[in-house]
Amino acid sequence: MKSLNAGCAEGNAIICTLDQGGIDVLTSSTKDTITHYSEKAQHYYDLYNSVDAESVHGDWKAFLQNAKAGTALDVGAGSGRDANWLAEQGWKVTAAEPADELRNLAQANSHNGVTWCNASLPALTALPQQPKTYDLILLSAVWMHLPEAERPPALKRLAELLSENGTMYISLRFGPNDEARPMHPVSYEELAILAKNNGLTARNLNPVPSQDSLKRDDVKWITVEVVKG
Repeated sequence: MKSLNAGCAEGNAIICTLDQGGIDVLTSSTKDTITHYSEKAQHYYDLYNSVDAESVHGDWKAFLQNAKAGTALDVGAGSGRDANWLAEQGWKVTAAEPADELRNLAQANSHNGVTWCNASLPALTALPQQPKTYDLILLSAVWMHLPEAERPPALKRLAELLSENGTMYISLRFGPNDEARPMHPVSYEELAILAKNNGLTARNLNPVPSQDSLKRDDVKWITVEVVKG
């Protein structure tokens, strides 16, 4: 990991910038997805903020009610909705978002407990040097954007970042592809195998897929909880 400078601030957000190199190497599919989110930043910023985080993440609300607030990593943080929600509950959040314009909008309206970084799976190279691990890792509406070949190294990296007693939540999307932001087939079974291969245990929190919070009839979701052991 390259050296990072997290000292500059914009508004209420702390911003991580690279001192030297450290750029994540991305496939053309991932680059296209990131470019799309950046070009349509205002649309997605407004769309994601049109629903509240608590309703989207009701499947694991009990975890937050019982857990002591610690360090959290929001991968593909988008509009900052979820990162801000966690920060409001006392979590020290690192928000990783590679789409520049979307990240800029989110930073301008960010809770002061959120640190923003330009980092992307599978490598997440440009995370701050501290913390080394996180007590909570969230991937909300992210996993389907990863091509199948990138998922093993991505989960390996996430396993390294998860603290010994940490918990990770990954949402899986079932629905049609969007050519402007490619979405690849996902399954709980695939994720469970990848988790086991990295010393993790996966649990499907809703075997019957839930309705889409944005009210798209052809889109369903499940949430997977992943822990060490």
